[in-house]
Amino acid sequence: MGDFFIFAVVGFFAQIVDGALGMGFGVISSALLLSQGVPPALVSASVNAAKLPTSGTSATSHWLHKNVVPEVVWPVLIFGAIGGLLGAALLTSLKGKALQILTIAYLLLIGGLVILRALNGKAPVVVKSKRHGLIGFAGGLIEGIGGSWGPIVTTGLLGSGVAPRYAVGSSNVAELVVSLAVFTALVSSFFFGHWGAGMDWTTMIAPVLGLSVGGIPAAIFGGKLARIAPQRPLTFAVGFLALSIAVYRAITL
Repeated sequence: MGDFFIFAVVGFFAQIVDGALGMGFGVISSALLLSQGVPPALVSASVNAAKLPTSGTSATSHWLHKNVVPEVVWPVLIFGAIGGLLGAALLTSLKGKALQILTIAYLLLIGGLVILRALNGKAPVVVKSKRHGLIGFAGGLIEGIGGSWGPIVTTGLLGSGVAPRYAVGSSNVAELVVSLAVFTALVSSFFFGHWGAGMDWTTMIAPVLGLSVGGIPAAIFGGKLARIAPQRPLTFAVGFLALSIAVYRAITL
């Protein structure tokens, strides 16, 4: 129960950050779980499981508020799911030090991008393309290996010329389907024995439930809370969290 309440608090504030910045839930949740030594495949499966109810709530809200453009959502969703499945396959095929290096590289990349956003007042565009399918594929690939969808896809859609409300709304709807695809692929690979020995998924029940229960109310009221949230300090905090955990894991590698 202690883990449940801790992660419920983490899930609530992570979802508030996500609502304020268009990213943050995956970065914060993944970084904290990795810092506790949870294996990357289990981290990705757990975070994507927690994202299903929170992303579902957020996606429904955006859909009802007409923040979704079908011609943007469909290519992002389809190619994002394909990228997510490939990323999950890569995550479960890498072992030992190679997997740890991949995780550290991801945290350094995302931490650096988030801090650049804080310094410049806007997020740098990682995937500079007018092709929404390519943006979705890149975001899905990062999501599949245990990364975060928002910093890649939301910024990519904004950079391609999609208006902010439609970029965030369309990204949220597509993320729900991609998270489901990644979670299903990782769980299937676990039951086929591709995670390796020594991974007990039952230890993640309390953290996943906590992240979900904490994140849902924040997703419902995130729009209102986002108006009063101090964006720059939150952005710096998320970036430094990712970078500090990357440095710690590199030192202990």
